[in-house]
Amino acid sequence: MMSKRMVPRTLLTLCLISSTLSSIIMVKDSSGGRPTLPDSCLRTCAGSTGAGLRRGWAVRHRSTMEVTVDMSECGFVDTPVVTTSLAGNGFHDFLQGTSAPWEITKTGFRLVVENSGIFNPSLNRVHYYKWHVNWIAVGYVCE
Repeated sequence: MMSKRMVPRTLLTLCLISSTLSSIIMVKDSSGGRPTLPDSCLRTCAGSTGAGLRRGWAVRHRSTMEVTVDMSECGFVDTPVVTTSLAGNGFHDFLQGTSAPWEITKTGFRLVVENSGIFNPSLNRVHYYKWHVNWIAVGYVCE
């Protein structure tokens, strides 16, 4: 029988083994070129703006909204490769631009969403339909 003290150590050991066995390889960097930094410096960082939170969202135009995403806690030293999606409980699938991040830097990016002809996005809809940006970034954290 395992003691209660052994379980956390066993889980920690398994997590460490699992993380050392997985590897990330950057084939092309964010500029489309061959990476110059070592693969051992790569990190995957992911997050979400939070379901229905209005923080970071702003109306740009009657039919366009944007949200600013902060990735500064990832610790990237250069611009990472970013993938996004817009999730929610309704009507987010009618918007354009949901997987097209703008102005990506090592500390963040903007996502601009636009009306596709059904209705105009608004801060009330962000909250009511719990719209949120999920994102994954892969980049370098050392040089």
